[in-house]
Amino acid sequence: MGLNDVLPTAPWTDSNWQGWRAQLSGPPLKLLVICILQSILLVIGVLVGIGNAECEVSIHGGADVEIDCNNCVKHPYVSWQQVVLLLIGVCIILVGVMAALLRSKRLCKVYGIIMMVYAFVIGLTALLTGLDTIVLSSAVEHVDAPLCREYVESMIDTTRVNSILYALNCILDCCGAIYAIKSKELFEFQEIQSHHSTFQNSLLL
Repeated sequence: MGLNDVLPTAPWTDSNWQGWRAQLSGPPLKLLVICILQSILLVIGVLVGIGNAECEVSIHGGADVEIDCNNCVKHPYVSWQQVVLLLIGVCIILVGVMAALLRSKRLCKVYGIIMMVYAFVIGLTALLTGLDTIVLSSAVEHVDAPLCREYVESMIDTTRVNSILYALNCILDCCGAIYAIKSKELFEFQEIQSHHSTFQNSLLL
């Protein structure tokens, strides 16, 4: 009895690795990469909100923007709303990850539909957030108090970063929807191909 007969076989062998690589090639691999990038942007979005300031903004006469310096607050920690949004985002991203790893057509369909809806909502949010940056930039010129001005400039920086993150998320959501659909089509094709091969082998027998 040799040493190889005594030692247990490693669960992660070269053949298993080659199998995983074959399964994740093409659209499923790109879908998995998109999910990872979405997770990174999600965490960055939460971290950006730490330490930012927020002041009440009011619009008078449809054009004049006024910042109420008496109603400013700074957020030193992550709020519970951000934690809830983070958990929801992680759950949705996990749907895409499981769709790629499990080669599930149903999960690909669910993830693709969610990403199409999210792409529209987040794209619209990116546009509105960009407009907020313009409004705040014009309003800060009329703020004289140093501390209030510092808060408003912090709001502008945070809003500008959030606008960029929303735009990037919108692009990733569109790509996620596309590659989820492509992965679903690939899985269906491979399933038909497998049934066809099985049928041909049964005829040969």
